Amino acid sequence: MLIPTLVILGGAHLAFAKCKCTPTEDCWPSVSAWDALNATVDGKLIRNHPIAQPCYPGAGYSDERCEEISANWSTNSWLAQFPTGYSYPTIETCAAINATLGEGHYPQCDLGNYPVYTVNATGAKHLAAGINFAKDHDVRLVIKNTGHDISQRSQGYGSLSIWIKSIKDGLHFQQTYTPSDGSCPSNYTGRAIKIGGGYVWDDVYNFAYKHGSIVVGGDDRTVGCIGGYLQGGGHGPASHQFGLGADQVLEYEVVLASGELVTANECQHQDLFAALRGGGGGTFGVVTSATVKAYPELTALGHELTIVAFPNASSELINATADIVASYPSLVEAGYSGTGALTHQDGALIYAHNFVNLLNDNSTAAINKAKDTMTQQIVNQWSPYNGTLFVIQSSFNTFNSFFKWYNSHPHISDGQNRPMMASRFFDKTSLSSQQSNMKNLLETLVSGQGTQTTTESATLFNLVAGGKVLDPQPLTSVNPAWRKTYVVMQQIDFWPDNAGYEDIAQVKEALTLKKLKAMKELAPGMGTYGNEADPYDPDWRKDWWGTNYDWLVSVKKKYDPEDVFWCWRCVGNDAWAEVTGGTLYGPLCQAT
Repeated sequence: MLIPTLVILGGAHLAFAKCKCTPTEDCWPSVSAWDALNATVDGKLIRNHPIAQPCYPGAGYSDERCEEISANWSTNSWLAQFPTGYSYPTIETCAAINATLGEGHYPQCDLGNYPVYTVNATGAKHLAAGINFAKDHDVRLVIKNTGHDISQRSQGYGSLSIWIKSIKDGLHFQQTYTPSDGSCPSNYTGRAIKIGGGYVWDDVYNFAYKHGSIVVGGDDRTVGCIGGYLQGGGHGPASHQFGLGADQVLEYEVVLASGELVTANECQHQDLFAALRGGGGGTFGVVTSATVKAYPELTALGHELTIVAFPNASSELINATADIVASYPSLVEAGYSGTGALTHQDGALIYAHNFVNLLNDNSTAAINKAKDTMTQQIVNQWSPYNGTLFVIQSSFNTFNSFFKWYNSHPHISDGQNRPMMASRFFDKTSLSSQQSNMKNLLETLVSGQGTQTTTESATLFNLVAGGKVLDPQPLTSVNPAWRKTYVVMQQIDFWPDNAGYEDIAQVKEALTLKKLKAMKELAPGMGTYGNEADPYDPDWRKDWWGTNYDWLVSVKKKYDPEDVFWCWRCVGNDAWAEVTGGTLYGPLCQAT
């Protein structure tokens, strides 16, 4: 359909754009059309409602239910159970609120930019039915697993969502990998695990351990495996040892925009296979399974370090952190990986890390050598300040498996659901030879962090690269800058409770124009990881995919010529735009 719409996007005026149909228009599918879709998908169609609707006056109001919702509102695994459950909503039009508000003080509760209907798919035929319905009725389509996406790529106003969380046709282990069709020779003959549908990394880690194996997965165990994680690149504590998550994929099963189910590997649909190994999820097709490499378990040496600054010693801890960061390349080259963080907690500035070294040789000599590197590079340098400027705790622990190390400490799985994130790759040079500049950067990033009992900001240092990540892999489309990266630095800012939209906008603006800018200046030309990037980065195409972006667009056009799949800041984003007209959300219109 053609709708006379005046669109203002980045200064460009676009008139008479073709837009996807929305629920307020006559073109919106009739009740009977939705009923027919429901029959086609075996009763798996859900008419969506806001999760927190029981907190608001009217039909369905429930004090008891609202208390349960409020208690779980920031728990990612709980949110993932709902078709409208999102870990990082930037527009909350129906938040869990204080149920004691007086009459007349309640805000409006509606779906906002969440999907109107959801196909709770359990197989490829449900995916095809949803895709075809969206095409036939010109309805916006989004793809969702756990809703764990900081760039809102699985959200969309007036949309139909295909939810893959219920596609769970098993985890399948192979001691020796054999391609599914038997006719595609592979140089890889090691262990492999086929992951179907909506499994999260907690499922796969446990399954791999039962088979004496390690897989490359996320640090957050609640993240879905086959969606944005594997398709966007994927990193975690084992990526240093074995390579990026995308490097591990041996083949995908994919439902295309045509509704066809295909296998993509190094022999079939080779270009699609490469695009799905780094080009991002939700835009080339709907992945229903991925077969990934698995490796024999290894001995894990863990090191935990906590440095708490005394009152009035925050500046000294920033200096210390800059020096520690300068030591990261030596630690990475010695085999260490994991995450460090600089945060305020209970009024104190704290540096902490939990690193692991996966050892091919579990001899006492090898373990002591790894310990010596950490001790010489960091522990010995700062332990003399224990009790004067800082309170310092340092400890080594040895585990007979990666799995046991992973389960020995908490992970960032649950918590605030209002973060804004910016990130940057840092190569060896940008880390090791610019201590004074790093100190200035950390001061910029720490500015605005909470100083009382809450943390309003956190700076993370992810030692998830180096090692095998530096080795380029054929048939991948990750940002080439990954192959020079040692550390992925993340800045996470939260907006305060009860913040208005102007307050939120100020947090976003400071993150993009001040903090991300400072990271770019210290690591020029490096780029970042799209799954953990600032969704408002004006240089997102170059920063997220580097020289691969134009090629990825060509693959997108080949497999999805009608732009059935569209998501914010995905490959092919430029062809369409959300037209808000000064409001918070609006229809998806073609940028012509």
